[in-house]
Amino acid sequence: MLCLALVSAGSTAITAGAATHVPGVTATQVTIGATVPLTGIASFGYNEVAKAANAVFKYVNGKGGINGRKIRYILKDDCYGTPGFGCTGTPSTPSQTRALLSVPVFATVGSLGTPTQDSVRTLLRSNGVPQLFVNSGSLDWDNPTAYPGLFGWQTSYNEEGKIFAKYINATYPSANVCFLGQGDDFGTDGLAGLVDGGLTPTVTDLYSVTSMVLTNGASIEPYIASFQSNKCTVVVLDTIPGATDYALGSALALGYTPQWVISSVGSDPYSVYTPLEGKGLTTDPEIGAISFSFLPTPTSNSPWIAWMMKVLEADHADFPTFTSTSTMDGNMEYGIGWGVAFVEALKAAGRNFTRASFLKVMTSTTFSQTPALLPLRYSSNDHQGLNGGYLTKVITDAEVAPINGKIYVTDSTPGGAVTSATKLSTGIPSWLK
Repeated sequence: MLCLALVSAGSTAITAGAATHVPGVTATQVTIGATVPLTGIASFGYNEVAKAANAVFKYVNGKGGINGRKIRYILKDDCYGTPGFGCTGTPSTPSQTRALLSVPVFATVGSLGTPTQDSVRTLLRSNGVPQLFVNSGSLDWDNPTAYPGLFGWQTSYNEEGKIFAKYINATYPSANVCFLGQGDDFGTDGLAGLVDGGLTPTVTDLYSVTSMVLTNGASIEPYIASFQSNKCTVVVLDTIPGATDYALGSALALGYTPQWVISSVGSDPYSVYTPLEGKGLTTDPEIGAISFSFLPTPTSNSPWIAWMMKVLEADHADFPTFTSTSTMDGNMEYGIGWGVAFVEALKAAGRNFTRASFLKVMTSTTFSQTPALLPLRYSSNDHQGLNGGYLTKVITDAEVAPINGKIYVTDSTPGGAVTSATKLSTGIPSWLK
């Protein structure tokens, strides 16, 4: 019964001032939701992402909303679909997604994780509910024929791998390279990007997140010991922050100091160093590591940085201790990035929209007024999202900086070239200031 109601309503036109025919939309409010790991195995750091996006929505609501409507954002804790490990939510993404459908929500926006979001693609499609800005760099989100309402956001793991390959080959041409990646699309897509970019690691390993947590990181140690014995001078990590932490800690214990190249997913200095600091370390072993960012770095002079700080500081509910002197970490910035993108799409959709017309806006809007370094590249046949960014270096236990100021751009097609571009996104629009 729910499915029929949502599907039929999804194509109904909205008359001015009466939006009751579109689920999640009233004359004064748009209700959206997401399933995210607020607690449990993947919560550290990642539990800030959707909250930071919500800070954007609260800020916009305080200015009167978008096109006369305020945004209501409902977060459901799915614990990354994994029970235990401190989970206090419901470790089932499908059941939590059904709970959002029953609200109902206009769309899911910013839900996190590849396996979790893959598990609800068909459910959301059959109910006519857009699945927007999935927090994952998987290639699974770029399938507009099968899933027309599904959109990614961040630069894909594959594209990031290609950009890393170009930099490593140019900067360390005789390096012996090893690779450790997560045992899912994160690791396999990233490795495929390295290889497609012309870099084949000497040693390749994939780790299990569950084993890592159950062993308190001990399962990571043999991989690092193997890299040391194989005399790898450059190590590429496609790891979440917890795995990055264990890898760096293991190397430190072994006296092993390769050049680290770490995916943007797991390189945020604050998220990586905080657990190490808790173990008594006084020097961050991540300093000097190479990483990647599709957003302006917090130390840059981008006007977006000051705006982000203002937005976070104003959200006393989700960030009660955040002040003008606090550190804005990468997870906060990430959430603000796609939060602004959703606001831009909502503004472009106008006062009267349906789910169908909103999806058309997604593929026709330039998205040039968001914090991202590049516009989103959505089209009728491309729903991936961003396709490039800066190479960065970790300079302190809380900061990164661009290496050369170049913005590298590529795509996920086999043999796709890596080129450099100038910043194409513009500044903060006047209506958002």
